[in-house]
Parts: sequence; C-alpha cells; structure tokens
Amino acid sequence: MERLHYLRRGAGPPLLLIQGTAAHSLHWGERLLSLLSESFDVVAYDHRGTGRSAPVDRTFGVADLADDAAALLDELGWPRAYVLGVSMGGLVAQELALRHPDRVSGLLLGCTHTGGAGTPPEVLDLLTAAVVRGDPLATVRNVFHVGVKDPENVPTGAWGEYREAALTLPVPARVTAGQIAAVARHSTADRLHRIGVPTHVVHGDADRLVPAVEGERIAAAIPGARFTLVPAGHFFWMEQPEITAAWVAEACAGSRGPHL
Repeated sequence: MERLHYLRRGAGPPLLLIQGTAAHSLHWGERLLSLLSESFDVVAYDHRGTGRSAPVDRTFGVADLADDAAALLDELGWPRAYVLGVSMGGLVAQELALRHPDRVSGLLLGCTHTGGAGTPPEVLDLLTAAVVRGDPLATVRNVFHVGVKDPENVPTGAWGEYREAALTLPVPARVTAGQIAAVARHSTADRLHRIGVPTHVVHGDADRLVPAVEGERIAAAIPGARFTLVPAGHFFWMEQPEITAAWVAEACAGSRGPHL
C-alpha cells in the first residue's frame, strides 16, 4: 500500500469515506465530518498521489485503490467497516466489497457508476468549458457550479471549503489523468450481483456529471440494495450535509433510509 494520509474523528462504529476523482479528505467538508463524528469513528483518507498522501510515479488501477482501502483498514485495526464512496470513490467501494467482502459491514454508494467506456462526451464538454487557463480560482469556481444543483443556495461555508480544499492541496494533473484512465479500464457492471453486504445508493436529482439513472442501475443490480434520490447535484454531501448524515446513520443501522 502507498502511504495514505487520513483524518479521523468521533467514536462509534467504524466508517470509511472514499472520495472521487481529483478530490481528497478535505473535500468532504467540515460540516459533514462533524455530523458523522457524532455517531461514528470516521476516517476520511487521501488516495495515493492526492492531498497529503505519498506521491505516485507508476500506473495504477481501481483494484489497486480498493486494495489501498483494505490495507488502510488493516493499519487502523478495523476488521470491518461501513464504507461510503462517492463518484470514483463509489467505484472503488464497489471493488472493495467484491475483492474483500469480509471487510465491509455495509456499502453506501453516492453519485457513482460502474466504470468502463470512458467519460461521456457531454461530461467532458462541461468540464472542458469549466477550465480557465491561468486562473485556478476561476476554474475551481466553475467546477463547483457544475457540481452543485444551485450555486446560490448552498450551505454557508460550502463554497469556501471546496475552494480551500482544491487550491490548498491541488491534485496533480497527472494523478487526475491516471484516475480517469483507471476508471475507463475498469468495470463492475457484470459482477454487482455478487455483492452480498447491505447496500444503499444515493444520487442527486440534478447531477450533471453522473446521471441519476446510473445509481438506479447499480441499486437494481445489487441484491436487496436500496436507492434514494436527494435534492442536489453531484456534490450532494456538500449541498445536503444534514440529509447525507441522516441517510448514512439510518442506512448503517439497517433501516430504510430517510424519506425524502
């Protein structure tokens, strides 16, 4: 395992948070981490090459990232944990549940998909349009606007936390490219029926980066999985931290997620 940096908060059942492409532990936002720490022993980590984790100088795949997560569970002394993965992190969480099923107490998947086939052209167009050459702040602002449902009605501090996470610890372009390539080479679609742990899938109803239908397909393919739609964009956990924390708590308790 590459050396991984992580944040740890709270006490209770173990909960591992896995972030998406070009993101790290700070992208969860302080509000959500604070809410989750009231009920869980929460660990949010930085993927290899991101945040404060060790740099990478070789090609890696989604399976490698899933094995990183399993090795981190070993380091933490956690035999099992609830696992929440969003976007690319949701794909990593799926693979973790497939490769190391005895390590996952429950699987929570947000704004994610099954990998493969590369990034849809319309998503590439959105992200390409967001880039302002020579102006990192403008680019970060544009990506945030693409990622949320309504930029004018996000919780106080959400934009500031996202901005600071992206600009203070920017993910190297080559690492982001490596993550995108890893996702394009990987697919869980034909193996989801093997996942035997309790699974809950959540998706923003206005997600422009990963359509909600992708979350519905995952929930339909995993035996007994539940699907919840929330009023948000791709960054649902930043837009709706209270709803997200309630969903996590109820899902991990084994009951049906909150009625929304």
